[in-house]
Amino acid sequence: MGLLTANLACTTCEQQFSTLDVGGAQVPVINGDATFSRQLAQLGEQLFADPQQLRAWLEGDDPLQRAMAGGLVTYAQAHYGQFAEPPLPSADLGWLRGWLPRNLPDGDIALLGCGTGGELLAIEADLPDNRSVWLADANLAALAWGKMLAIQGLIPLPYRESATRLGWSTAQIPQSCQHVLSRAHWLCCDALRPPWPAASLAAVITVGLIDSVADPIALIQQVEALLAPGGVWLLATPWNWQEAVTPQNRQLERFVDGSDLDDGVAKLLTGCMIPGLGAELRIDRRELGVTWRLPVHGRMTVEYLLDVLLLRKID
Repeated sequence: MGLLTANLACTTCEQQFSTLDVGGAQVPVINGDATFSRQLAQLGEQLFADPQQLRAWLEGDDPLQRAMAGGLVTYAQAHYGQFAEPPLPSADLGWLRGWLPRNLPDGDIALLGCGTGGELLAIEADLPDNRSVWLADANLAALAWGKMLAIQGLIPLPYRESATRLGWSTAQIPQSCQHVLSRAHWLCCDALRPPWPAASLAAVITVGLIDSVADPIALIQQVEALLAPGGVWLLATPWNWQEAVTPQNRQLERFVDGSDLDDGVAKLLTGCMIPGLGAELRIDRRELGVTWRLPVHGRMTVEYLLDVLLLRKID
């Protein structure tokens, strides 16, 4: 598949941004400034021109290449390993079903930090038919791989055979799954700098994202601003902080006093701890200890216990 980069302009501010052509469909890249967006698009083009570079990226010294390759390998298998032949271990996302409510205001639905997009297959039955759905991630390699699957229904699937070995398989999804992925708009962007207008989204879905960004407080502010009144935020996280990603002084539990950590985090997310933060959000539903198993390599699967919350923006 030939992939080309091109430049488009935002219809509102006229700022130039790059795109990556995946099978004739353009994936906008508006992550960071124009120079960084162009760099991401060029790296995506290089990887698809020669996927065998993936191992070198995983083992190399370039942090951007390593991050792109690592996210691609992890989520390509996690989301689509069950469609490989023979099947590979994959993440069971069935727990996502039934969380998205029917009573939503007007507006689009966005999955932020979607990786290769497989979470959409889990919630497809809950999606209103008349809504636009956005799949957005900062990792262009993972995003473009999922987009290619949406177009072709078939992808070369990279996976970790072991901690040191990279393997390749082929994943082919049923036509019904391909249709679900094809209905979405695919967008490379930073969740801390989302491109949608304020109060324009009916729902935002984030799985394992809030503890994977540099500034989770900024993410809460962004989601709160993006939601239309009555809109919902489906938030699922193990609160698995990594200091290399989120500085200690931004890890949310550090703002929580008292022994009841779960209650403290709930208060923090709903405007009771940091002035103004989450003041428009209320908890509709919550479950603690939801199991999420994520394959790492052929000899290792990590089991997370998720805190899953459905937060609604007050009218």
